[in-house]
Amino acid sequence: MSAESGQERFAPDAPFRFVGGDCSLDFINTADWTDRGIESDRFTSYQRLIEWARGADIASASDARRLAHFAASHPRRAAVAYEAAITSRFTLHELFASVVEELPRVRVLEQFNELHSEAAAKLQLARGEGARLVRSWAGYAESPESILWPVIWSAGELLVSTDADRLRRCAGRDCGWMYVDRSRNGLRRWCEMSVCGTVEKNRRRAERA
Repeated sequence: MSAESGQERFAPDAPFRFVGGDCSLDFINTADWTDRGIESDRFTSYQRLIEWARGADIASASDARRLAHFAASHPRRAAVAYEAAITSRFTLHELFASVVEELPRVRVLEQFNELHSEAAAKLQLARGEGARLVRSWAGYAESPESILWPVIWSAGELLVSTDADRLRRCAGRDCGWMYVDRSRNGLRRWCEMSVCGTVEKNRRRAERA
């Protein structure tokens, strides 16, 4: 998101930012998607995945503690879940990019549907307040890979909603972040005006000078 060149491959201390308008987009936006490849990757460990899930509000404090405890007790399972998260993020990025660019990519859709089927198999209804029913996940926070289920499901819901027509990619150089443009005029260009928008304005000002 910094829209600057020469960034490091990993950014273990960089904060997570939630500007995409959907948790699946914020999941993609945990790295900068540049022409040179991924840079400033904030997902440097499974623990960072847990931190992101807390910030994205898809894991409660108790969920986070259970996930961290499981990961500490089963490091190999956590490592596999971490690699699955990285692969899933790439699949989501490619799928959303195909929608933004209006270029169908059959293989990536097949890959996503496999992920979606796995998540859907864990979806259930549970009692909420009073007689209200809420969506829940069977076995959530009991296994490290469960952290991906709500992300994948949310991606599917977004892609078949009317908001799919509002999907955008940041115009900033070396950013590649995605978001739902819910602005009134539908002309939002930046993931954050205060970051990529400002960098681009300063760049143009320097070129004119």
